[in-house]
Amino acid sequence: MRLSTLLTALFISVLFSASCKKKESAPESPFSGATYFSIRQFGHDQFETYWGQPFTLQRFVTVNGKVDSAYVPAFQVDWAQVLMPFFEADISDPALVGKYRFSMFDDEATDSRTYFYEAIEDDLFTRSFQIITDPFTNAIKSIYIEAAEGDGAGRRSYKLFYQPVKVIQIQEFTSSNAGEDKSVRVEYRFLY
Repeated sequence: MRLSTLLTALFISVLFSASCKKKESAPESPFSGATYFSIRQFGHDQFETYWGQPFTLQRFVTVNGKVDSAYVPAFQVDWAQVLMPFFEADISDPALVGKYRFSMFDDEATDSRTYFYEAIEDDLFTRSFQIITDPFTNAIKSIYIEAAEGDGAGRRSYKLFYQPVKVIQIQEFTSSNAGEDKSVRVEYRFLY
């Protein structure tokens, strides 16, 4: 009888203490709510994951068909400059919800799932945004972005590609009515 009374008292005290605890809510993420994929957040996650790794990159710069290459340690790369076109193409701002057509499809031949965003309005900087993932783990295999802006006087467009810890590729095309077209392609290949 004494053991059952003790167990009942213990059970009641556990229930009471559990019900009196203040429920802590998780802090709200800055990317919560209805938004599209955030290349900024993804870039931040990649930086957190790989920062400090002793990568060497081979950089290829092609300007109007002329190629130059160099080996560059990762810590000497101006990452803000390299990633700026990707971050400019970010579509995660809640104001952009509804301005892109979204589709998703699986490709069994390549074991991949593709998420595709396509601009509905002609004046949006980011024209298309493609994310290819592993369909089982959702790990990102590659990101491809096309972006463009300009008016009658000139136009600037980008083709951006990132394959995690393999390749970063930035192609920039500028044209003007003055006839000064320029094509620049910068590619970083990760070496192990």
